[in-house]
Amino acid sequence: METDPELLRWSSSKPSNNDTNDPGPSQLVTAKERDQGWPEESISSLSSEDDSLEGEIYEEEDYEGDNDYVNQSYDDDAVLARIARKSRRPGFSHGYDDDSVRRAPRRGPLKPVEPTAEFKNLQSEATSAFIDADYERALDLVKQAIHLNPEIFQAHVLLSEIFLAQGQKRKALYALFTGAHTRRKPEVWLEVANLILERADGDRAAALDDVVYCYSRVIDIDPKRYDIRFERAAINEELGYKGKAIQEYEKILEGLPHNTNALRSLAALYIELGEIGKARAHYERCISYYMNLNPEEVEDFTWSDVNIYVELFSYEHDYLAGISSLNSLARWLLGRKGDSGWDMVDDDREWDADDYPRRIATPWFVPGQYPLESYGIGLPLELRIKLGVYRLKSGYKDEALFHFQWLEPDDNSPGAKLFDYGDLFREAADSIKDIQLYEDALRFYIPLQHVQDFANTSLFLAMAECYDACGNTEETERCYLTVAEYDKTNIEARTKLAHFYEKMGMTDQALKFITEAADIGREAALSRRKPRFGPDIGRLANHFRDIEQGASGSEDQLSPIESAVSSAVGDITAAEESTTIGFIPRSVTNLPGERGREIAPLKPDGENVRYLYAKMLELQPYMRQGQQDATGDWLDIAYALLWDFRSNRVFFPLQKKMTFLGYSREAQRKAGRLKSTNLVDELQEISNRIQASMGTPEIDASSIPNDYHGIDFDSWLDIFLEYALVLSGQGQGDEAYDTLGAAADASIWYHSKPSTLRIYICWFTCALRLKDEDRLSDISRWFMKEYQFVTDAYRLFVTLSRVCGNPQRSLFHSAPSMKFMLRQVKAVDYSLPPDPLSPFKRSPESIYQERASLTTKNAEGEYIPAEEMDVALLVLYGHILYAGNSFTNALNYFFRAYALDPENPAILLSIGLSYISHSLKRQSDNRHYLVMEGLSFMQEYRRIRSQSSILQERQEVEFNFARVWQLLGIGHLAVEGYQKCLEIGEEIETERQKAQNPNTGGGTTVGEQRGEAWLEDFSRQAAYALQCLYLQSGEKGLCKRVTEKWLVI
Repeated sequence: METDPELLRWSSSKPSNNDTNDPGPSQLVTAKERDQGWPEESISSLSSEDDSLEGEIYEEEDYEGDNDYVNQSYDDDAVLARIARKSRRPGFSHGYDDDSVRRAPRRGPLKPVEPTAEFKNLQSEATSAFIDADYERALDLVKQAIHLNPEIFQAHVLLSEIFLAQGQKRKALYALFTGAHTRRKPEVWLEVANLILERADGDRAAALDDVVYCYSRVIDIDPKRYDIRFERAAINEELGYKGKAIQEYEKILEGLPHNTNALRSLAALYIELGEIGKARAHYERCISYYMNLNPEEVEDFTWSDVNIYVELFSYEHDYLAGISSLNSLARWLLGRKGDSGWDMVDDDREWDADDYPRRIATPWFVPGQYPLESYGIGLPLELRIKLGVYRLKSGYKDEALFHFQWLEPDDNSPGAKLFDYGDLFREAADSIKDIQLYEDALRFYIPLQHVQDFANTSLFLAMAECYDACGNTEETERCYLTVAEYDKTNIEARTKLAHFYEKMGMTDQALKFITEAADIGREAALSRRKPRFGPDIGRLANHFRDIEQGASGSEDQLSPIESAVSSAVGDITAAEESTTIGFIPRSVTNLPGERGREIAPLKPDGENVRYLYAKMLELQPYMRQGQQDATGDWLDIAYALLWDFRSNRVFFPLQKKMTFLGYSREAQRKAGRLKSTNLVDELQEISNRIQASMGTPEIDASSIPNDYHGIDFDSWLDIFLEYALVLSGQGQGDEAYDTLGAAADASIWYHSKPSTLRIYICWFTCALRLKDEDRLSDISRWFMKEYQFVTDAYRLFVTLSRVCGNPQRSLFHSAPSMKFMLRQVKAVDYSLPPDPLSPFKRSPESIYQERASLTTKNAEGEYIPAEEMDVALLVLYGHILYAGNSFTNALNYFFRAYALDPENPAILLSIGLSYISHSLKRQSDNRHYLVMEGLSFMQEYRRIRSQSSILQERQEVEFNFARVWQLLGIGHLAVEGYQKCLEIGEEIETERQKAQNPNTGGGTTVGEQRGEAWLEDFSRQAAYALQCLYLQSGEKGLCKRVTEKWLVI
């Protein structure tokens, strides 16, 4: 974990809160004791010295968006090391007498201080404020509590919950870690780990990394917590850290030798890494240990361990050794350890169910010497099938089929072994098919059709192969068609069907499935395709020229079926096997020198670039229609052209303020991309500087080119934007964003406001296609900064927040969004002229601070202040507070908007809902008063909205009132409102039909009223609410009637 600089500064600078001058017993360490090599934790225990573990991390940051947010996690080991170094310093003065120095210090952490009454009061008030969603007050109170008693872990947990409610997950995690460090107790770290797991949302990997850190702290405190070691090993394995997991299990086996749980997990990891020998060595040591014990003492070593150990021999193809080990271990577990004479027998008569006829024929066999259950009946079925597989691999076909018969494949009764041992059926069938005994394999394949977990595409493909080998064409066709019908993306089944039909002479059917396979292959390849020729423009241009000239005629030699198969397979392998180079990273394209030249391709001539651009324009209509071949070719050309553009460093100067000056060496030097290489260049630079000092223009603006390779810059921008849009449609978000970032950084568009606007519009369009809420939030903030005090910019933020994101954890009401919008409101407030009649005067300091929030400049470079208060901005910020359950705070801004626009129905509805929602909170002061206030504004909302003649707006009123009645628990009024909503919905549907069929006559349509053919209809929402109300009240008939009429598609 990286070290958070804030946390380190806070942990080292915070003064100690000890009430006495006693440096603490853990600091009274003599030189002799230090020489004895005491453990560091005993010298620098995490006790009262950690009183400083609270402070700056809990201070509110006024950050703007993700850029200013501290996106690092701190290294707790670094913090502890700092504390340890402090505690190792001599903590006593020369004034101590010899007795005090010789007195041995008390080792271990100090006893925690009992919480004071003031702490309890603050903690209680903070909890209440947190329940009421007053997070700012709760934050302030819990900070005060932590200052009083920093070692109380529950205060840190409450602080973490507050940060989490504000959307500050990183700070919430810091709070937990900090609280855990204040007490050296394993239980605290385990509680932190559990809280992290409970709060883990989408990023489970990051949460597991933090849990591993917590478990490491527990193990540091108590190295013998093997249960935690098991947990840590399992998490490392889940995260893909196989080596760490192996080390952990090895460590467990050092402390708990022959632990079979650790041994099983360790063997599985060694198998994944191909270290079969190490897994066998561990098991052999364990087996040697257990076999020397009395059978009644062996509890941990079970048949599962035998199965795992014997399985290891299959990876080394040593089947005979595996059979021998299986036999000896099975005898031992069944109580016949000394009955080793069976090793001299070539067959498996030892494991027959009865003594007759084979076992009794063995000379040394004594019937009744051992119980009958210690022979064939006692061998688990899993091991018997494994024994059969090994016999089959070793060439003992009859012996193997004898073992497989124990599965009883002909039994299809409800209690058949088929339903409990389907995996054994599949293992046996696959083994038999591998040695081409197809009829015998079908005996075990066919029953699996009736088991849901095993009736998959691979089963039917295997059955088809067996039927085909047996000459059963009807069943072969049936199996392939079953796969093709239920798996729409299976290429193998369609290719097999094509070969099958071709062999049967059914060419039309064969071509049909080859076409399907080719389409699926192209679609799959397109989703993961890479450019065929990378950035090599010359090869790509020659490829298309060859196609136009008909140079490629190799497929003429093939039959129609073979040609189609070759085409389908080629599309897939070309995407999978082509070696490509990704786009040059921005850090590379912006750096001069050898590093960039190492990966940059040879510069193509302008002729190839212009030819490919013309080819791209030719393919563009077909690409936009969705033709896959044209899309693939278009992407190849766009990739190569954009690579060439981005490789030209003159478009990416070291300083963004530099504008594009052309392609000459002089222009490149001005852009910082070319250094002087000889004396003539240096003299030219001196001349240029002299001319600049004399006021002579350096470069004539008319001489600056507006094209590259004969293609104007606007067309190049179109290539960038459309390439990003196509990639986002295929789910390749990272590459799409990288392309747009390169376009935004190019100097020819960086200084052009219209071009930058187009780039960012395309950016949020790509984010919409990818449903990327984080990126949408960033882009919408850019619009609000660049077009500050423009109402449509704020509306864009609302729209993007609505169409994408999780409503429960939306970035719309996250802490960064809340602070950003508050700064926008303050910027409007302080840029407007003050009210001369107001008794409150602004201080110069506050005016200076808020002027920094202005972000939009005019042509002269001066900041543009707000001309008037923006009602939409006030309502937007009010809704952000409302979404965070801060209803009273939201009312402040709703009322400011109400003062400016008193008859706006959206404002009236917002105020009414804020009052009613606040009345339902547990600690509302006067619930009835709040409800009446809310209903009065709702009535005003109804009065304003009812003046409209548009049906949808009347329906909206009824629906919102019904929702309010349902919220207040007044069910009969809610039902009445929803029914009116549905009645208006029928009128809306009638009007919509008239709009679609104007010849039917009638009055004014909805489209004519608003100039639109569609507006929002609340009928389905009202029907669903009615359904729930009827169901809760037991009116099943009414519920069914509403569902059938309105909710059935």
